[in-house]
Amino acid sequence: MTQVLDELLEEIKSVEPLPQVATRVMQLAAREDVVPRDLVEVIQTDAGVTAKVLKLCNSALYGFKREIASLPEAGNLLGTSTLVNLVLTSCAGRYFRNYGFADPEATLKLWEQSIATAFAANWVASRTRVVDRNRAYTVGLLENIGKLVLCRFAHEQEEQLRQALANGKTLLEAEHDVFGMDHAEVGARLADKWDFPELLCDAIRFHHHPQIAQIDVAMAEVGHVAEMFVHLLKVGVTHGEPPYDWNSQALTRCDIDESRLDELGATLRAELDKARRILELT
Repeated sequence: MTQVLDELLEEIKSVEPLPQVATRVMQLAAREDVVPRDLVEVIQTDAGVTAKVLKLCNSALYGFKREIASLPEAGNLLGTSTLVNLVLTSCAGRYFRNYGFADPEATLKLWEQSIATAFAANWVASRTRVVDRNRAYTVGLLENIGKLVLCRFAHEQEEQLRQALANGKTLLEAEHDVFGMDHAEVGARLADKWDFPELLCDAIRFHHHPQIAQIDVAMAEVGHVAEMFVHLLKVGVTHGEPPYDWNSQALTRCDIDESRLDELGATLRAELDKARRILELT
């Protein structure tokens, strides 16, 4: 396992960073005095990201009655937090296209799961009102980014993972046994490498164990509940993917009646279909 862990750590170091525009936008957004115009000036330096952001702005997700034809207009209507989410959503898609040696079908499913978790986190946060829903969206989108790195090793370690699961291990335990760390820790280390805000790194690291989050327990709880809802609804989840254990404290604190899951499921499937077309990941 030591060799596998060493290779995994090297892979984390070598993963191509997010586009510079995304990193800069996140840095600016962390400032208290930031205004949409500051973000727009950065986004407009990348034509590809600009195009994707405008496509997302004009999707049914935001429901504007008139077409948004420019980033300044989008910034004024949407605000800084939503602009950040649009940039991250458009940039994250590149990591789900034939990543390394990973199975393209598996990475596409992982993208579907990630975007669904982002929408679910926004949905949970907007109803619990304990954390900012736009930040929750970012957590949901990126909390499983570590799975992409593990996908590179899956074909080589698949039998070991299967055996560990057959022996009664949870997926997180099996990943740790085979790779030396689970996908949440991999994702947090990748987020650290990309200079993500500490709040985001913390939520990624502890979204399966939100009660021990170091910075914002409530944010980690929302990320956890969102992912569990996505698994329960089987949106973007591969056949046979083992379930995680619910964190009962997180579910209790979010306090969302299960009768509303049908509403969430319909929303997730509709928005996932729109996002798939907009980001050309079909």
